Amino acid sequence: MLVGTSPLCSLTGHERYRCLTTAMLGHNRPMPNRAVEFHDSTFDGLERDGANLTLRFSAAYIHESEGEPGLDAGIGWFQEVRLHFRNASIRGSMSKFPCYLWDGQISLADESFQMIPVPLEYSGRVELKLVENGQVEGQIKVTGTHVHMELSGEPRHVEKFPGFRNPNR
Repeated sequence: MLVGTSPLCSLTGHERYRCLTTAMLGHNRPMPNRAVEFHDSTFDGLERDGANLTLRFSAAYIHESEGEPGLDAGIGWFQEVRLHFRNASIRGSMSKFPCYLWDGQISLADESFQMIPVPLEYSGRVELKLVENGQVEGQIKVTGTHVHMELSGEPRHVEKFPGFRNPNR
């Protein structure tokens, strides 16, 4: 039976309050780490809105792990992603849309990443490079002053990812 204004407290048989804690709810467990991998993701195109630019991915590959995503064991899936850039400029082109990506890299200030951390909200100098699968000419480079990641839709094709690191090390 719930008593008072707190929906997390109940009256026990001895007329004492029993309150749920974060440990009972499982909130004290570490949150899995997530990151988008460019390789094998599908890039659908971009939309310009004044000085802002949005990149659309219909199937971005997302790794989730208790360790380091993409290296340690966990799960992976495809999901729709949008990257929103402010004050953006773009150079290069892809051969067609949609296209499958071979590689990519994002730089936040002076630090480069092969995968994009999820969630992502960053203000400062941003640079993104995408390389089309099998195309030497199919590359774009986006620069901006802010980037925000938006996930949409449901995860598709969820699979176990065995990882590349030996867990016994």
